[in-house]
Amino acid sequence: MTPQRTEGRTALLVIDMQNSYFDFPELEEQRESVTAKVNELIAAAREGGCPVLLIRTQHERDRSTWTVNMHDDGQGFAYPGTEQSQYVAGLDTEGGVGLIKTRDSAFFDTDLAARLRNLDANRLVLCGISTHSCVAQTAIDAFAHNFRVAVARDAVASENADLSQALLAFLEDEMRQDILHQPDSVARLRG
Repeated sequence: MTPQRTEGRTALLVIDMQNSYFDFPELEEQRESVTAKVNELIAAAREGGCPVLLIRTQHERDRSTWTVNMHDDGQGFAYPGTEQSQYVAGLDTEGGVGLIKTRDSAFFDTDLAARLRNLDANRLVLCGISTHSCVAQTAIDAFAHNFRVAVARDAVASENADLSQALLAFLEDEMRQDILHQPDSVARLRG
């Protein structure tokens, strides 16, 4: 087990800001406002010298990366090279480092923990889509890897508001993770 460090950098994880997730009407309604908030965090991270990781979900057509529910439904999504797998229009990707994942958690079967440790980052700010699934699962797994996490409340969105609120409360209460409004998220990234 890795001991908790108190020194180190903060990294910004931008989760699933890609076209496939905005196919949900509830998320499409929030696309412009969430993208603007995420871009504000990316700019703050740049100003503060914080690494920015741009995390996207992508699946193979051969079903090798599909989840159980995708197999049950007989339908995949976000295939390489498709419009679904691309970043949402207007997202500021300049200087960000890409990472592809195949599950809700950005830590599952990726080298994210090693990348963060190589960057000397032990504090994370999370933003993106969807609050109740990919953002929450990444936050939970970050806790398991001994990273301190803050969720940028105003720069996340979901198609399930009730479940999102419950999971944010869980992260705050049980995982002792900060749930920050935009000014506090920006301030944390600027240092």
